Amino acid sequence: MDPERIPVIVGVGQTVNRPKTMEELREPADLIEAAGRRAAEDAGAEGALTDVDMLGVVNILSWSYEDPPATVAERIGAQPGIGWYTSVGACGPQWLLGQAADKIAEGEVKIALIGGAESYASRSAARKCGERPPWKREPGTLDLMGDTRHASTPIEEQHGLIVPSDVYALFENARRHEKGQTLEEHRQEIADLCAEMGRVAAQNPYAWFRQERSAEDFCTVSDRNRMVAFPYTKLMCSMIFTDQSSAVLMMSLAEARRRKIPEEKYVCPVGFGEAYDLWYVTHRRNLYDSPCAKAAVEMALAQAGTPLNEVDFLDLYSCFPCVPRIVRDALEIDPTDPRPLTVTGGMSNFGGPGNNYSLHAVCRMAEILREQPGKTGLVQSVSWFLSKHGVGAYRSGPCPEAWKRVDKEPFFRELEALEAPEIVEAPEGEATVETYTVGYQGGEPGYGFVIGRMPGGARFLARVEDDPDTLAVMTTEEVIGRKGKVRQSPAGTNLFSL
Repeated sequence: MDPERIPVIVGVGQTVNRPKTMEELREPADLIEAAGRRAAEDAGAEGALTDVDMLGVVNILSWSYEDPPATVAERIGAQPGIGWYTSVGACGPQWLLGQAADKIAEGEVKIALIGGAESYASRSAARKCGERPPWKREPGTLDLMGDTRHASTPIEEQHGLIVPSDVYALFENARRHEKGQTLEEHRQEIADLCAEMGRVAAQNPYAWFRQERSAEDFCTVSDRNRMVAFPYTKLMCSMIFTDQSSAVLMMSLAEARRRKIPEEKYVCPVGFGEAYDLWYVTHRRNLYDSPCAKAAVEMALAQAGTPLNEVDFLDLYSCFPCVPRIVRDALEIDPTDPRPLTVTGGMSNFGGPGNNYSLHAVCRMAEILREQPGKTGLVQSVSWFLSKHGVGAYRSGPCPEAWKRVDKEPFFRELEALEAPEIVEAPEGEATVETYTVGYQGGEPGYGFVIGRMPGGARFLARVEDDPDTLAVMTTEEVIGRKGKVRQSPAGTNLFSL
């Protein structure tokens, strides 16, 4: 055992800012600095920030900087040899933490700081004040790290299937049909999950919404809870308009000891896994599961040497209600399992600060694990449209003897065998609905999407014909499995009608 090469988390920090005036605005770099200082204070090692030799910043959506790691480094007085900025994707925090652990295990890094933030609430507050944020916006020039693949196919983009709430509603409805639920049973299940997560968020001081809501609050449509994409109301969707930041301070075990950081602060990363599905939505084998979730979790737990049933705490990604339930299904976790699906509060309640939610989850998991030495926690995240999963396993108590990744190949065998269905770009004639959703505009059904199958089994993507009666039916009746007609419009967009 070489303590110079054993990674340990020694400090975590979070912030939440609720601006109402221009003086209360905070830009992302400031929030990351604040979270980083809190992480160092948490470790009792305030002087460590200037000695950071790896600084990883999670992709920021609410503002742009030429070089985000350099901007943060300047604020904390550090000159790291490694400064990484992730591509868009909420697996970024887990990826950076895994990379930091690798670099420590390889002897290249002694102190790493991973941070992320969003300032959409500040931008909204500025608009309400009739002003613009007084921050310097710069064009990003830094090479992005991680997975940089585009999110959608040309056909998906042509039809406008790019908004997360629309895409995840397609998954949600497909899962409902696969489970044999009625629309009412399904709506109640979603509302119950959101209420359960809300109770967790209410106990989290860094949550955006801390009031408990009933299941009825989540599913009842009102002026403050409009429909977004069937079956999702606003309160069921990830809340991105927040000011939130988080940071994790990681060191080698030897460095932590040199700095006399108390051992009760140590939380060890013990496993990491990532896996991706057939990347694009219309290429998936079906629209109600995610086989790569199981591969990513099994990879992380194989490295940790811990079976899933011995994991004590879970935080499953929750940008929309279908995601934690699809992941739960993939992991074969019984719905009656007593372990909550989140320790953080979920993204509709805690907040969904862009790509950075799972770093908040790691911070919260570390706090919980410190209180219960010897326990294990698992944090799972998703990039894009269930396209990729990133997973970290963490443990308090004695540190493992080494950090060593497992061979990915055995976990990818089934994924590599997946084949996309045939895609028809210009379908014509009778077709069957595989899944669908209806998007709302001004409180009323305004447009719809159908993914369906032709008689021979080929798949197509279409918009729903501009017909209020058809859209109304699609929000009040189960239409998966029903037949209709599909055609291509002169503009090249496919149109479906019942």
